[in-house]
Amino acid sequence: MDIAQKKKNRYEFLNKLYDVTDGDSSLIIDMWELGKEINIERKDISNIVDYLKGEYLIEPMALGGGISITHEGILEIEELHNSPDVSTVHFPAINVINIENMNNSAIQQGSTNSTQNILFEQTKSDDLQKLILEIERIKNDLNLEKEDVNELESELATIKAQSKSPKPKKKIIAESLKTIRNLVEGVAGNTIAPTIIGMINGLI
Repeated sequence: MDIAQKKKNRYEFLNKLYDVTDGDSSLIIDMWELGKEINIERKDISNIVDYLKGEYLIEPMALGGGISITHEGILEIEELHNSPDVSTVHFPAINVINIENMNNSAIQQGSTNSTQNILFEQTKSDDLQKLILEIERIKNDLNLEKEDVNELESELATIKAQSKSPKPKKKIIAESLKTIRNLVEGVAGNTIAPTIIGMINGLI
């Protein structure tokens, strides 16, 4: 099996796990049955599971093949679905994966160096934590609409989850920071906004 097919199988397996659990990490699924549903041979299922487990995208939950999708796995699939033309650390773009007959073409996947560029720089982790604390401290003083407050808290939760990940992804963090920046910029006359915006710009 060539590398392109291996990547395709890994994506389809994780995507199917996301679909059957509806992105719920508390549900346990039989990995053998899951692989069978997408026509992956039994001998290849173990290798796929080992890879996804090693990348913290799934988690073994029970003897005999019970697995669940992790928060990282959920973010990975949702990132691919939201930006189907953009590759992630682990998978090529969906629009590339779904090409059935590909001749003399290559799927570009992050090498060691490019992966380092995609992962969030560890040197910025302290600044990110300071920003999280500052937003938590002043979010009630921003006078945001209820819908905007919910969006702010959702993006903040994504950033917190990424900051705790062993492999925080720069792209996911940056997109959430940009959303928060847009929300803060929309607050007219708020003296707190420039400080937050400056902190965000230093991290993106």
